[in-house]
Amino acid sequence: MKSLATFILCILVTFFSEAQDFELWNAVGTSYKINDRISLSASFSSRVGDLKVKTFFPEVTVKYKVVKWVHISMDYRLVSKRDDLGNYLGANRINFNAKLRHSYKRLKYSCRVRYQMSSRGGGNQAYESDFDEAFRFKPAIKYNIRKSIFEPFFGLDFFYNPTNGVFGNRFDKVRYGIGTSVELGDAHDLDVSFKLDQRFNSGNNGHKLIFALAYTVNLNKLLRGGAKKGL
Repeated sequence: MKSLATFILCILVTFFSEAQDFELWNAVGTSYKINDRISLSASFSSRVGDLKVKTFFPEVTVKYKVVKWVHISMDYRLVSKRDDLGNYLGANRINFNAKLRHSYKRLKYSCRVRYQMSSRGGGNQAYESDFDEAFRFKPAIKYNIRKSIFEPFFGLDFFYNPTNGVFGNRFDKVRYGIGTSVELGDAHDLDVSFKLDQRFNSGNNGHKLIFALAYTVNLNKLLRGGAKKGL
């Protein structure tokens, strides 16, 4: 545990020292498992920077378990993003995901591969990997602490720009993330994390620090708990 704490501290110091910008990300969502293979989820997220809501979007997801260690899913996201003039530009974004996962003792490993496609309005805008077409590769690791509500994690998210522009056909960003999942109750979970965006090979290179909070309620567990109480 002491080694883990030292590693986390070093990562956080690096995040703060490298950051040139800061944003606060918030998300509230719910999930529901239809059967052993199919589950649905929905969420609403906002991203705040410079005391302004820069981006907000609702999202719905359908996920299918192929086998125990492989899941595929599709997300639909209706994005509204604020431009430099204060106008919100809209986009419909669809993500196609495949996630591989495995565990060994108390360690959990996963890797998500994503293709995202987007159609946004508002004229010709500079390419943004969070907003436009991209391939993404996200390896992550979690550690389950014995008899604890905390499950710390560390992950990387690599962004590849597949367009044919000046900065296209290359990796242009990596997002480092470190944090913990917090079990608030049988049906309630909270993810608390720091992220660092490192942009390169693009027209807006730099680093951005992100503090993220994501709350999720599991409807299956919530309804089952209510049934036990006779509600």
